[in-house]
Amino acid sequence: MRAVVQHGIRDVRLEERPNPTPGAGEVLVRTSAVTICASDVHMFAEGNVGGVSWEEPFIPGHEAAGVVEDPNDTDLPAGTRVVLDPAVACHDCDMCAEAMFHLCRNLKFCDLPPVDGAMRELIAWPANRVFPVPESLDLVEAPLIEPLCVAVHALELASRPAGAVAAVAGCGAIGLFTLQMARLQGAEKIFATDPVAERLAVARELGADETIQVGLQDPVAEILRATGDRGVDLVFEAAGPQEALEQCLGVVRPAGEVVVIGIPSADEYRLQASSLRRRELTVRFVRRQNENYPQAVELVRRGAIKLGPMLTHRFPAERAQEAFLLAERKLEGAVRVAVVFD
Repeated sequence: MRAVVQHGIRDVRLEERPNPTPGAGEVLVRTSAVTICASDVHMFAEGNVGGVSWEEPFIPGHEAAGVVEDPNDTDLPAGTRVVLDPAVACHDCDMCAEAMFHLCRNLKFCDLPPVDGAMRELIAWPANRVFPVPESLDLVEAPLIEPLCVAVHALELASRPAGAVAAVAGCGAIGLFTLQMARLQGAEKIFATDPVAERLAVARELGADETIQVGLQDPVAEILRATGDRGVDLVFEAAGPQEALEQCLGVVRPAGEVVVIGIPSADEYRLQASSLRRRELTVRFVRRQNENYPQAVELVRRGAIKLGPMLTHRFPAERAQEAFLLAERKLEGAVRVAVVFD
């Protein structure tokens, strides 16, 4: 089979690998497309994400969709169109016993070395981590259900989206899905910030009331001005850099809430303790999603959430290197970039 393999910093290559054989409880999926997540970009450009690095060449990608090729005695028939949950919990640790499967102490994650990812023509994966999608859904868009799940979970963690004045910092796919979810759950007004003008145009299309282009405008000054210096009730950090978190902390009102989704390159944040304490802020961190695939698939099926605006570019597997470079540099208004297998 063909597989995209990362050999070094900013060095991915298409090469031949042996076909996988599904084990007990696994199905074999023929991959249609894999979209490039910000965490994939960290690994591609920096060789590290969240403190995890790699030593040997590995296959990247965890936002994947395709068609079941070999059911392997499972309940998923051949030909079923599916999306993959890249996280496999052990169901045996204390976190799993509390139904916090995303915090499993023995989590296996597709594309987190040493586990190879999904950017290959065939992947064997546990049948209980494979979810059917509607026949009408474009299988190149379907991988975006994975970042949608993250947004669904982020809104589950937020204490008061209904009626809130909210802000979303970072209009990549997860930020734009978070914006849609906040609107769906009754946020009264939503600000969106990002350095890329094309991404802000998508944010407006998806329901942002006001957009602020970081670098040309001061997001803290603009949001405080627009709220009469009150600030917002709830802010989602979906960008990653230190300055984005600082901006979120700068616009949230006393007793407000900051929900941190982004991943910083340096794997650390610096916080001004007095500012957080004096305003008695709540700062929550998001660890992906927790069994949110059925809910996310249903939101897409009934048209409550749009996937299409987030998928801005499609590349054949032979041009994976170009795809990663575009995703890293955010050129041409790139939001999510897909690597497609014919």
